[in-house]
Amino acid sequence: MVNLTPSEDVSSYLRDLEKFGIKLGLNNIKQLCEVLEHPERTFKSLIIGGTNGKGSVAAMTEAALRADGYHTGRYTSPHLVRLEERISIAGNPITTSEFEWAVKTVRRAVHRLL
Repeated sequence: MVNLTPSEDVSSYLRDLEKFGIKLGLNNIKQLCEVLEHPERTFKSLIIGGTNGKGSVAAMTEAALRADGYHTGRYTSPHLVRLEERISIAGNPITTSEFEWAVKTVRRAVHRLL
């Protein structure tokens, strides 16, 4: 058996999820949020939708909020090189170890639902 580095383990886990595709509906995410004790309720959020310019609007909005003293987090998609680029806190991309911790936390919650 080959021992994977934590980064390889997380990457292969996320790649393997693609074979399941998307399941429409909110039931699964509602159950996951319940197991995770509703982290989405612990902060205010803003969703930026549309066809073009979402990344620019998100970056400008984040900069304005940070200038006004708010603590910010941002998720954008797609990434250019690494998945971690999609998530930033206080204007800085999260580290690989922070990303791995988040994926493993959600992975454990998913397994509790199975």
